[in-house]
Amino acid sequence: MNQDSQTPYQSLKELTPNYKVMALWEQDTLAPLHLNQHFIERGNHKRHDRILTHITHPEMVLVPPPSANGIAVLIIPGGGYTKVAFDKEGMDTAEYLAHLGFTCYVLSYRMPGDGHVWSSNTALADAQRAMRLIRSQAAKQGIEHVAVIGFSAGGHLAGWLSTRFDLPAYPLQDTVDNYPAQPDLTALIYPVISMDERVTHLGSRKQLLGSLADKPLHPEFSIETMVTAATPPCFILHANDDPSVPSENSILMWQALKNHHVDVDLHIVQQGGHGFGFRHTKGLTIEAWPTWLHQWLEQRLGLN
Repeated sequence: MNQDSQTPYQSLKELTPNYKVMALWEQDTLAPLHLNQHFIERGNHKRHDRILTHITHPEMVLVPPPSANGIAVLIIPGGGYTKVAFDKEGMDTAEYLAHLGFTCYVLSYRMPGDGHVWSSNTALADAQRAMRLIRSQAAKQGIEHVAVIGFSAGGHLAGWLSTRFDLPAYPLQDTVDNYPAQPDLTALIYPVISMDERVTHLGSRKQLLGSLADKPLHPEFSIETMVTAATPPCFILHANDDPSVPSENSILMWQALKNHHVDVDLHIVQQGGHGFGFRHTKGLTIEAWPTWLHQWLEQRLGLN
């Protein structure tokens, strides 16, 4: 396959044949006719780096642990609300956490700017549905708690899910929607938080807000304005030299959580840039971030 070539796919099962793949919706989700769901391979035969675009059929890849600890993690990769960094922020994270005992679900979600029927709420609808699907199977799989981790724009979506889990983002479909969409814990990795033009990621803002992006304030999409005492405890990681999403986003989230007396661990390191995931940290302080996350999860859930 040529690097950056576009390859159509029907299901993530074609990309991950060794794992179970779960569709989010029982019926067609009214995908716009102009979309052609595909992936772009930016890696090589040794290590995938696949990017999902124009998603019409959102799914989750289940990555099971060798020995389960009773904790599930919904993983939401980033991509500026135009694409999904499936391997670098999704599968890499899942395989690392699964090795430690966590039952992992990697989410592909639809984009708000692609013309879907639920418009700006489309990605939130997919995230809520994913969390409810995980909870609907929790008893059968021995899952006691469900966390969410999001990267970049996926961090915005994880934060949105963690603050507006009770927002009716879509019409009820079936009995799965009787389950709560609230995560028990939230981890935000170089997240987009605010829609304030002074600190936001303008690309994500434009995709999320569409024609409304010209208006200056959007508290309904700024995660820091939606934090309440019911927001889950949070782990936040950011690099101070992030050229895409200013670290002020994480500071705003930390301050909002602190103001509402929600437990929060904030890690801001000097170097790391943006989009490092598990791959671009060698020799930097931020190289230890997966260990920090693991320790935080264990401490919060009493696993150690």
